[in-house]
Amino acid sequence: MNNLSGTYCFSHRSFSTTKLPLRKSIYSRKSYPYLKQVFFFIFLKRMIMNLLANYSFCVAILVISHFFNLGEICAQGCCQDFPPGSPYYSHIFIDKIYRDSDVIIPCQSVYDVRVAARLGFRYIEANVHKTATPGKYIVMHGYKGRLGYQVTDLQGNDVPDVVIAETPFRELMDNYIYRSRYPKYRTRISSLEDFLYECRSSGIAPLVQYVDEEERRIVHSIMGDDVIFYNGVRDGGFKGMIMEYRLNRCLEDILYRCRLVGPPYMYCMGNVKDFSDDELREIVAGVHSEGCLIGFAGCYESPETNARLLGMGFDFSASGWETNDFSHGNMCDVSGDMDYSSFRGGKTAAGIHYLAEGESFMPKQKLCSVFLSASSLHIRFRGRIRVCMGDYIDAEYESDGSQSLWLSTYHIDSAPGFKITAATPVEIFEVTYRASGR
Repeated sequence: MNNLSGTYCFSHRSFSTTKLPLRKSIYSRKSYPYLKQVFFFIFLKRMIMNLLANYSFCVAILVISHFFNLGEICAQGCCQDFPPGSPYYSHIFIDKIYRDSDVIIPCQSVYDVRVAARLGFRYIEANVHKTATPGKYIVMHGYKGRLGYQVTDLQGNDVPDVVIAETPFRELMDNYIYRSRYPKYRTRISSLEDFLYECRSSGIAPLVQYVDEEERRIVHSIMGDDVIFYNGVRDGGFKGMIMEYRLNRCLEDILYRCRLVGPPYMYCMGNVKDFSDDELREIVAGVHSEGCLIGFAGCYESPETNARLLGMGFDFSASGWETNDFSHGNMCDVSGDMDYSSFRGGKTAAGIHYLAEGESFMPKQKLCSVFLSASSLHIRFRGRIRVCMGDYIDAEYESDGSQSLWLSTYHIDSAPGFKITAATPVEIFEVTYRASGR
């Protein structure tokens, strides 16, 4: 336990937003300890030989990983390349499905897939709905099985009460279009096939809602095993990753789900507010002991809660605004460590940067607005600060300086940047800010 309130330390992890090629699932419910050791040393030797011969390191890693249960490895904290990526999967734009929201990119459309891929996500959530036409499905969040306010008719009128399962597929395709501020995005609803082919071409995989076996057949025919099934089932021999979003109210019920479904399995908590911090830490430890992953719906939580839960050891989150970290900013890449000349506000003495209460701290570089960019801020400090960054982050964080705070967000058509205001006297020990047009 540490004294970092509302923060998450990423100083001990390495993250990348490089898009991974689609690959066949390598998860298995069985493990063979003896064979794993034998194959490990065989392929470790081959890996070293490949490195010496300038072959791809990635090939060697993938070969080794074929003989290991990554679900077990990740639960032990030894491997960070596990679904859904590090640590966010894309559920962005979920806040734009409501009646009065200002939509730019339609949520869970093919455009959403392209944005998620450009922002470096490995997985994107897809809610799937049956239509009245057998074997035909659409992808959208909707509202209780209805179209909700994500789409309008061709004349721009709201159609919230259209029941998707009672409407023929062709009618849904021909008579309704997405709401958006920009005409280019006012297109027909994405079918399941549209969504999946866009995922495949963009190098991103779907975290797709399981509806029935016909839908699963379609998903498999397009994506192979490179998929996470949301509320999936093991019937039919499916051995890949399954995620469930549940509201169980005690540790025993959560562990029962882990054992019933079996790894590889992601348990996504929808009711973290019902538990104390000590109870949440116990849940994290219990789920990991079952070889499974534990996460939460960060898109419905505050920035402070997101940071606090990840700091407790939660493995993943459904991102509402965060992006995974990246190693280089092509718009801005500045650091302060002994030298803080790239930032304005405060003063430096003996390698530590000091802010008086009420004083602000920000990059000197002024950035321009571009379509689709991302920001990443790492800062180690002592005291309490308020951070404003992008459209979503405006929150207070407190730290004793023992760990780093990491915050990230995307920007659609606004200029990246951040502003820190000291709520108490603050000491800054190191800071890095990156902004990248994607």
